[in-house]
Amino acid sequence: MVSALLVAGGCKKESFVEANLNPSTLYEVKPEDQFLRAAVGSQDDFEYFADVYRAANLWMQYATLSTGNGLNFNNVGSQFNTRYGKIFYGRLGPALVDAIKNIEAMPDADKNARVNMKAISQILLSYYAFYVSDINGSIPYTQAFQARYGGTTTPAYDTQQAIFAKVDAELKAAVATLKSNAAGQISLGGNDPYFNGDATLWAKAANALRLKIAIRLIKVDPTKMKAIATEVLADPVQMAGVNDSWMLKVGPSYADGGGNFSPANFAAGKPVLDFMVAKGDPRLSAFYRPNAAGNYVGSFTSPDEAKLPANAPLYASINNLSQLQHRLFTPNFNEADGLGAGTGKGFFPVLTYAEYCFLRADLAARGVTTDVAETWYKNGVYASVQFYSDRAVDAKVANFNAVTTPAIDTYYNMVGVKYDATKATEQIACQAYLDLFRQPLEAWAWWKRTGFPNTTSVVAWSDLKANGTPLVLARRAGIDLLSTTNLNYANQQAAIAEMAKNPDFGSGPNDAFGRVWWDKK
Repeated sequence: MVSALLVAGGCKKESFVEANLNPSTLYEVKPEDQFLRAAVGSQDDFEYFADVYRAANLWMQYATLSTGNGLNFNNVGSQFNTRYGKIFYGRLGPALVDAIKNIEAMPDADKNARVNMKAISQILLSYYAFYVSDINGSIPYTQAFQARYGGTTTPAYDTQQAIFAKVDAELKAAVATLKSNAAGQISLGGNDPYFNGDATLWAKAANALRLKIAIRLIKVDPTKMKAIATEVLADPVQMAGVNDSWMLKVGPSYADGGGNFSPANFAAGKPVLDFMVAKGDPRLSAFYRPNAAGNYVGSFTSPDEAKLPANAPLYASINNLSQLQHRLFTPNFNEADGLGAGTGKGFFPVLTYAEYCFLRADLAARGVTTDVAETWYKNGVYASVQFYSDRAVDAKVANFNAVTTPAIDTYYNMVGVKYDATKATEQIACQAYLDLFRQPLEAWAWWKRTGFPNTTSVVAWSDLKANGTPLVLARRAGIDLLSTTNLNYANQQAAIAEMAKNPDFGSGPNDAFGRVWWDKK
């Protein structure tokens, strides 16, 4: 009788608890849910507003403002560097570390069923740590995000050199885990909008990322660069086609065409558009829209050229100029054609197969690897055109027709596109630049590393001048100084003092024309 009463009482208590749980409160967070939260939060409308459309896109001459670039468009705005606080430290890092810690705290059976999930979470975390350090230099990483798990609330800053090394080691370990084929794994599945939880695709992406990080070392540690590249390419698990591309796949409303994601009223940069027109680039109508008269007309990227009286009629209306292809950026964009908002699919590339090909081509052309540079260059050109064709079709870009292989053949055989061994590194960099159209912040990194494009390269930039004065481009983010009352003020000051030992660092923390560790002259 006593046992029965205890059971009955327990059942009543359990029912009471269940009945009184607040449905709007999250009582338990699964690691797969945290991964999805991080993935969805990896892109930000304000990053597109401040960092892409009004900074990198203009610097890289992909686009201009509708009236042409202003006299000081090369300056870094106060809102630049969204990746640092809002994305990495605000949401992506905490979510991924929580996913990893959650798995580590599970009973062995549950933990062992999620080793792949943990490795994939680490890959995304490692990528973003690299991405943030890439333009900021020293950042808190090793000790960051640990306070709620018994760690410090005042994390020390890791140097960029240490971060790149740590991230490379993390990626190497993650690849080994994913290749081990552990039995009974619980897949991320639909909680992974990149690869749907596919362990092999994630291992390929991590290896490609290791190559990207390695090539950043070309001027600061070429020996280590070669060692990493050799090790990575000895692994048979490599990207092998366009469908291996690492990108965030989203629905039509994720990047809302009516908000900060909107690419409207940005004119096509004349240097890029003119090259694409001259060479018959099949990506032209995926990248840019014809003007109101049905012609492709680019905007002068140099402020002085845009302000010439002779060019004033061109800027009388945005309709005189070609614009960015709206739906390639925001698939739900309403083109005011009577058909309403678009219903296509969107994408945010992280590391495409085409870029992977160009990385391998660049390493080969410089004699770092035994790859055939021409082969990987050609693979990259074909992959890039195919990738953007697929994306434009998915995004339902108006009047865009899927590109055929013969059209790519014709483009590749154009002078200036077809591989020329005497201009190998220049051509590779310029085609990588075109491929990075949807990643201008990464194009910026390629330009800093290679010096291409420039005013005399295959894709020839305009000479940027304002009132006759040459304009130089920014090379890093400015550092927002913590207040003296901030608990981590001392650690930040120590990090800045260490970075300032680099003679290329610049005149101070906010000198965006200075350089981080990997960006050497």
